[in-house]
Amino acid sequence: MADKKKLTDKLKISKAQKYMLGAVAGASLVLGVCLVLSVYFLKLIKFDGKVIGAKDDAIKGYSDTIKDIGVCRRPRKKLYSDEEIKNCVPDSLNVDDVPNTLRANVLSNMASNENLETVGRSGIGVCVDSVTGEALSYEALLKRYENSTSSNQERNFQIFTMCSALRTIPDALPAAKNELALMASVDKIFKISGWEPDSIMPGGDAESLLPGLGAIGLNLTLETNLQTTMRVLQNIERSIREINIERATVEWSGGELDVHASATAYYTDIAGLEEGLVTVRGNGNVRKSAGEGSTE
Repeated sequence: MADKKKLTDKLKISKAQKYMLGAVAGASLVLGVCLVLSVYFLKLIKFDGKVIGAKDDAIKGYSDTIKDIGVCRRPRKKLYSDEEIKNCVPDSLNVDDVPNTLRANVLSNMASNENLETVGRSGIGVCVDSVTGEALSYEALLKRYENSTSSNQERNFQIFTMCSALRTIPDALPAAKNELALMASVDKIFKISGWEPDSIMPGGDAESLLPGLGAIGLNLTLETNLQTTMRVLQNIERSIREINIERATVEWSGGELDVHASATAYYTDIAGLEEGLVTVRGNGNVRKSAGEGSTE
């Protein structure tokens, strides 16, 4: 009877041990799954945080660019809201609405710069006061435009833009390759110098000096007396348009100089803004490249 009881107790203990072992195994499995899921969700949260951070950086970059250029009035908070961007009309803004921006600096400082006003503007008749013979100032042109009537507003606006000091900059360094405009400028220099050229020929593409600058080759041929040749060369040197004479051959024949020169004029390459592609990868690496802006 005692042996039977002992056997029964052993069976119960063995059965309890199996239950206990199974419970421990199940708990270990659940714990392992929880740990794996915890690591996965932590990595996912960290990855999502990086994606959100990259998007926040892009939004801040757009907002700072808008503020620095002066496209819209400054936002009420640090970043522009969707409503502020939607209601922004750049053409309706005054310089006083966007202080300390690129737009304000250009229109307030550069447009009223006396040196830029006089260089290259004094030769245009509509930019010169018919009484005093002086180049009209930025303030005088602006006042004339602001006091325009409906009949002469368009005309005064054309004069204002034509005589603006800002026009001196694209005149000196155009924003596009235009060989015809270059030939017209050189022809004007020749005529001012009192000499009519038989022909003016572009020399094709030339080597640029700096990144962002394009170059146009130019072939010059002068066959005239010494005084006229010197006037032409001096006027080329004084020209607002940057013309660099690189090589020249000079021959004296029958009291006249024959000058054959190779020159280079410059222009700015078209600059464009490109959105960047920022790829945030699961391994934590961030790769930036040119293209459409997006975050993966």
